[in-house]
Amino acid sequence: MQQSLARFGGLQEPVTLTDLMEQALAINLATLERQQIEVVREYAELPQVLVDRHQVLQILVNLISNALHAMQACPGRQHYLTLHVGLVEGMAGWVRLQVHDTGVGIKPEYRTRIFAQGFTTRPDGHGVGLHSSALMAKVLGGVLRADSPGEGHGATFTLDLPVNWLA
Repeated sequence: MQQSLARFGGLQEPVTLTDLMEQALAINLATLERQQIEVVREYAELPQVLVDRHQVLQILVNLISNALHAMQACPGRQHYLTLHVGLVEGMAGWVRLQVHDTGVGIKPEYRTRIFAQGFTTRPDGHGVGLHSSALMAKVLGGVLRADSPGEGHGATFTLDLPVNWLA
């Protein structure tokens, strides 16, 4: 299902951002339930926007999938996946989509390489997901960034996008 989303986009269509986040969540739902990961939703009520549905959805699927892997690599405690949809403060016409996990976190020395093509910390990883997600964010006129207090303390991936609002 994830691969069917990875197609060339460019078509902007009206979407509700919370619906996109929920679709990305649904794709990963079986793993979430199997791992007993609690989902926390922080959704602002926003009007529909015009965006490339497929590219935004692909980015969100990648981020949630990576968060699940990060939490699976840190067993023995209750994990939380926090999903945030809201506005970017001080930037009119911008929205923020965030995926926060309670997994292994990001080592400080990896922060500058996390979006590089081929970079991965997973034995079965290919280093394509975050790289392609960062490229898609750029094509959309936005930015994708990662933050973590450090190893063992989870990570937050933030996608900031400019949007056209539909009234």
